[in-house]
Amino acid sequence: MKNLIIVVLVCSCAMAATAQEILSFGPVVGVNFSKISDVNNSEFNTGFAGGAQLVYSNINNWGLGGALLYSREGLDVQVNEVEGSTDLTYLRLPLKSYLFFGKYGDTFRPKLFAGPSFGFLLNAESEYGDSKVDVKSAYNSFDLGLTVGAGFNARIAEGT
Repeated sequence: MKNLIIVVLVCSCAMAATAQEILSFGPVVGVNFSKISDVNNSEFNTGFAGGAQLVYSNINNWGLGGALLYSREGLDVQVNEVEGSTDLTYLRLPLKSYLFFGKYGDTFRPKLFAGPSFGFLLNAESEYGDSKVDVKSAYNSFDLGLTVGAGFNARIAEGT
C-alpha cells in the first residue's frame, strides 16, 4: 500500500509539473428554470442569472470553477382563474466541474458543466392579482441546488 501511494504521488507531481495551468475569469449570463415543490397548479418560472466566474484547469479537457451569481427564481401559478407569481432573488455560489471539448487555444471550445449550487435568499415577493406581498419569512434563507449546463469559450483576442 505504501508503494502504491508513493507511485500515485510521483505520477501526480509529474503530471502537475508538465501540465499547462489555465486560470480564467469572466462574466456569466444565463437562464434558469425553477419551480417550488408542493404547490398545486404551479408552472416553471423562467428567470435571469448573471455574475462572474473563475475557472481553473491544469488538464487540457477538465477544469474546476466557481461563480458568484445574482439569480431570479420562483414560480407561476393560477388559482381560481387569478394568475400569480412568486419571485425569489438569490445570491448563488455554484461550484462546477467542467468538461472542455477541443484543445486549449482553439478559437471556439464547447463545454459541459455540473455541480452543486449554494443559494442565499435576498428577497421574496408574491404577486396575485393587484396585490404584492413580501414573503421572505416563509422561505428558508439557504437553498441547495444543482447546476447543469452547456456553453462555450470563444477567443476574442490573444489571451482573452
